[in-house]
Amino acid sequence: MTNLKKALLSKSLFRQCYIICLFACNISYVHFAAYAVLVLMVIWGAFLVVYSEITRRTALRTRYGFWLIAFFVSSAVTLLLHVLDNAFLNFAFLLHIAICFFIFYSVHTEKQLNFRHELFNISRIIIYLTTVLGAAGLTLLVLGIDFEFLSVKFIIYENRFTGLFMNPNQMAFSAVVAMFCCHMMLKRDFVILAGCRRISRIWLASCMAVNSIALLLSDSNGALVMLIGYAFFFVIYKMFGTESNFNFKQILVRSLSCALAGLVIVSSMFLLRTVCQLGFTQLIKTNQGIVSPMDRPGEEEHTVTFDHENTNVDSGRLVLWQQGLQMVAKHPVFGVGKGNIDYYGKQMFENGIKFSDHYGDLAPLLVDFHNGYLTMLVCAGGLGFVLFSIFGVRFFVATTRHVLRDTRLQQSEFPCMYSFLCAYLVYSVIEVTLLFNVIFTIVFFWLILGYTSCHLTKNIPDHPIEHVQLFGKPFRKSLF
Repeated sequence: MTNLKKALLSKSLFRQCYIICLFACNISYVHFAAYAVLVLMVIWGAFLVVYSEITRRTALRTRYGFWLIAFFVSSAVTLLLHVLDNAFLNFAFLLHIAICFFIFYSVHTEKQLNFRHELFNISRIIIYLTTVLGAAGLTLLVLGIDFEFLSVKFIIYENRFTGLFMNPNQMAFSAVVAMFCCHMMLKRDFVILAGCRRISRIWLASCMAVNSIALLLSDSNGALVMLIGYAFFFVIYKMFGTESNFNFKQILVRSLSCALAGLVIVSSMFLLRTVCQLGFTQLIKTNQGIVSPMDRPGEEEHTVTFDHENTNVDSGRLVLWQQGLQMVAKHPVFGVGKGNIDYYGKQMFENGIKFSDHYGDLAPLLVDFHNGYLTMLVCAGGLGFVLFSIFGVRFFVATTRHVLRDTRLQQSEFPCMYSFLCAYLVYSVIEVTLLFNVIFTIVFFWLILGYTSCHLTKNIPDHPIEHVQLFGKPFRKSLF
């Protein structure tokens, strides 16, 4: 087998290239080339899905795969029911779903793979990229460089720091991901089992500092909530996952300690954000020429405060959610399909889906309800939502049992990944998440979900049910 053929058939290589390509899609001006490469990546991913099903029956070997297969079939039915409306676009989203399910999540079916080595490589690249991009963005902010070119607002976006990224929310999520990666790098067992050289602590400290400042200046409430959730769920693990037996008094005391820790984390994070934003605002005011936009003839001087220009607490999400619920009421069982949200929104509402005008020609691809659960309900309908929920509940019950019962995980990356996934579920209430959009925010979730499943596969036996046959082979208990 030639090296090229090995590369084309390597799911591991695909996952690493795909996730970095999606990350690059968030970087200003780089995104033009990244989106072109992404089209080729999706074609490569579709080929790998088909090839792996033919040669290894990946879907049938996937833990809790029955519910994912059922969801995929339900989504295909949705496409057929709306075949006259954006069929090609909906088919592309169906391919995206297959890639998330059977290449990213099903990584645990690749028995010979050292998933920690793969995770280490991805984490290392993200740490380096976010540190360099964040430092460059903060430097340009201090120097007062702020402009718009080819419809891309550079450094400042609607009074919020966006750095070298396309959007402050994208930058903020990337910052949280980088801090999560740094935390895993501090785990001894992870580094040893990955078989890689430890990253310098200077790099890790720089990454944490740069991305913390970038996150606070972005004024992204969703990403800040996710970071708070990550810290809170990790505290819960430290309280309950490092020992196996508790009496009632210990449970009560530790529960109260977790609640107190949560209050301290929340108040500290919001206080730090206020102090950081005020500090940089004063820095900009006291340095000559450091304003945004820069002083130009005929333009009103404006100093960046890093606050949302939209002063509504919900930032317009309530209107979005109301529109989503109306769409669900009209298509309750199978939904409308992701590619039809913008199309049906224009038919149902006078001005279409709220904020859809922000996306221009890309609206059919990007319009979303900024709530992963509601978007799931609109796109897949009640049937798809129930099937996906069964998968999610089964997976997270098994994961929670494992993280709370196995006391050997303190130096493992597993508690970090568990905390990240739990925080992501909270984050999903107010942001574009879970499945349908082809973006870094969603595919990284499936990447971590897949690596978490590797732990479950290793530690929870996969017993076949011998009396149930499919294509001449026994079902596996974990398929359900």
